[in-house]
Amino acid sequence: MKKITLKYWQKTYLATLALFLCCLAGSIGAVFSLGQRQNFSSTVNEALAQQQYLMQSLVQDAQAVAASRPAALPNLYEYYSTQYAGGGIPLEVTEQDTVLYSTLPTVEGERPRPEVPQGQRVYLVLPTEEGRQLFVSSRLATVSPDTIVTCAFPMEGFYQEWARIRLLFLIIGGVVSGVFAIALYLVLARMYRPLAQVTGTARAIAAGDLAARAPDKRQDEVGELGRAMNQMAGQVQHKIDELETAASQKQQLIDNLAHEMRTPLTAIGGWAETMQRAQMDPEELMEATDTILFESRRVLALSQQLLKLSVLRSEPLELAPVDAAQLLRQVERTIGPKARARQVDFAVLPPDGPVELSADEVLLESLLVNLCDNGVKACAAGGRVRLLAHRVPGRVLFVVTDDGRGMDRETLTHLGEPFYRADKARSRAEGGAGLGLSLCFAIARRHGAQLEFESQPGRGTRATVTFTTSQ
Repeated sequence: MKKITLKYWQKTYLATLALFLCCLAGSIGAVFSLGQRQNFSSTVNEALAQQQYLMQSLVQDAQAVAASRPAALPNLYEYYSTQYAGGGIPLEVTEQDTVLYSTLPTVEGERPRPEVPQGQRVYLVLPTEEGRQLFVSSRLATVSPDTIVTCAFPMEGFYQEWARIRLLFLIIGGVVSGVFAIALYLVLARMYRPLAQVTGTARAIAAGDLAARAPDKRQDEVGELGRAMNQMAGQVQHKIDELETAASQKQQLIDNLAHEMRTPLTAIGGWAETMQRAQMDPEELMEATDTILFESRRVLALSQQLLKLSVLRSEPLELAPVDAAQLLRQVERTIGPKARARQVDFAVLPPDGPVELSADEVLLESLLVNLCDNGVKACAAGGRVRLLAHRVPGRVLFVVTDDGRGMDRETLTHLGEPFYRADKARSRAEGGAGLGLSLCFAIARRHGAQLEFESQPGRGTRATVTFTTSQ
């Protein structure tokens, strides 16, 4: 047998409906019971008033007869029984449990005869062949203490009337319950519809549809839940996009690395195989060894740059005060000979005053050396490269400018991507692998600095590194 599982709103509906029905049934029962008791008391009190009037009249007549003619008391009892029976109030007169006269209707079964205390009245409702009747008994204490007079008053009309009232109450309660059940169902179904939409959105996101969004226009808890879920989905989508981008970049890095390694290794292997199998004259042998040495250095430089990138991502920086003027002199000593060899005018413009910042001096020098080296490579003979540093409020700027071949807008968008080179043939001939600018961007990011490029084809390039300082 399949187990029936109710939804949360259905459980809420059933629980609320059950609570309402219990409260309604209790209220109707309490109102009906209270009204019936009050009406019953009123009816009984009316009957007791009639019985009291009858007994007062009977006692007065009985006292008068007992004083003058005691033997005529039975005739008096018979007269009252006949007279009041004709008026709709049957009587019974008993003396020491002996029935003297009776016009009472026959009771179903044996009629109980309760003990009647002196000076009190006892009444009870009993079913008779004429319907339910109220039997009221009291003693003729002042005339004959052993004589008990019992009167009967009709009660069937009372019970029939309240039976109709009870039926009316049940009909009204049923109608109210039905209307409430339908209204509650519609209200809860409407109230929980946005929650069902949020649940559907959650299932869609779990199934991989990260573009799914929950309704978030409401200003209640459901709206807050929808906004939180949409924010979560957006963050998950962002993280997945980042992971996919990182995975794509890693795959591209691996592909580019394999390509970059293949070229020098093929050259080294080819010349080594030639040297092993062929007889080579000294000039050819020198060419082979030069090629092997050049390509092996390329592989070594490539591995060192990749190692630097890996270290930058994992190891913490060791920051220390760095003097900008001294740093520029170190860069000049490194770049100057290479610039002169290429007939490029390289000059360093020191800051006007003392400029100091907190950085890893070795990495910062590597950053500036790479930028200046790229500027020198971009220039033809007679070109110019300038390196300068200056302070502005809250920042220290290092600027490298050249008047070389420049870069187009497409190249600028790819700067910093590992192994990207605008002119692959020229870069490979100069021993570059396209990792220098990747290192520059990585060093700047680790220092919290910003590296920006401005360039136009044929008009040179301007690279600016901006450090934020506390001064």
